[in-house]
Amino acid sequence: MKRSLLTKTLATLVAGFFSIQSFAIDNLKEGSLIAKDRLSDEQFILGKSFFEKPWVAYPASTTARDGLGPLFNQNACVNCHPKGGRSDKFVIKLDDPNTIYGAQINTQSSQNVTKEATVSIQHKTQLVRYADGEEVLLQYPVILLQNLGYGEVNSALSMRISPSLQGVELLSKIPGKPEKRFNLTASEASIFSQVANAAHNDMGLTSPLHPQENCTQWQLDCNNALKAETLDLPQHRLEAITYFVKNLNKVSYTKPISLFYKAGCADCHTPSYALENQTIYPYTDLLTHNLGEGKFRTAPLWNSNKASNFWHDGRAKTAEQAVLWHNGAALKSKRLFMSLPKSDRGKILAFINIL
Repeated sequence: MKRSLLTKTLATLVAGFFSIQSFAIDNLKEGSLIAKDRLSDEQFILGKSFFEKPWVAYPASTTARDGLGPLFNQNACVNCHPKGGRSDKFVIKLDDPNTIYGAQINTQSSQNVTKEATVSIQHKTQLVRYADGEEVLLQYPVILLQNLGYGEVNSALSMRISPSLQGVELLSKIPGKPEKRFNLTASEASIFSQVANAAHNDMGLTSPLHPQENCTQWQLDCNNALKAETLDLPQHRLEAITYFVKNLNKVSYTKPISLFYKAGCADCHTPSYALENQTIYPYTDLLTHNLGEGKFRTAPLWNSNKASNFWHDGRAKTAEQAVLWHNGAALKSKRLFMSLPKSDRGKILAFINIL
């Protein structure tokens, strides 16, 4: 019996090692900064574990991973960021966080706690016509909330998809930019604070930066739910996850084409930056701009070839659709793009699709 248990334990450890090694080796490709000696780095392995493994509600036998909720949307970081990339998972943000629902709608809850709402998304369409007569059908999401658990929502709503985490440490090293440069709205000043914020809002995990549960004062069953006396993510765990995220640097290094400048794309999607020991090509100015539906940070375009959705709410399924949604401060550039011959437009889109 003991021998069988030992065999199973060794098999699990070996499988875990090769899983971690495979992940790390994948991230060594395409200009990654992950050093080979980090394949066995304890901090990296610990952070990867807490990033990937699902959390459960308190109390549970898995004491290192209990604390999920009471209100939450996902039970693991990797659900929204597979391999550290983007996904089609989304949350519904509230423009006014001082409501009974807090900063965002939570569609899941632990036992005996009322969920905030059920979310469904419908789409409406909009036709865009180029100067040469070509037409493109765009779509945008309409948010529907049902089964509201705590009364009416007195706030405007915004859908946000999960952005890629690849290259965030490189973005943090760009000089001469605002301190706040992380997430879709550039509202966080460090990767550490962004990890803590996402863990709190999306999974209901407490940490040194968010020591209180994500319950508002009106959500009585949430406030009265069983909770651990200690933080769900103490300092060392939060630092481990942050360390793991900082080492997700599987990004592309592609130089721009002249048409990218001609269409005005480079006005905001700044192609490159010289860091201390290398030049990177993220294609962002890290600034926020009002593109017609609120202020959002210029999305880095590196790794666009792996994307199946663009824009803050994922409404654009192609790079072309994303360009055609540019309004507000980017309207001039969009008009320049739309006035180009179809062949030139195609070259720009093909370029974006290889980034």
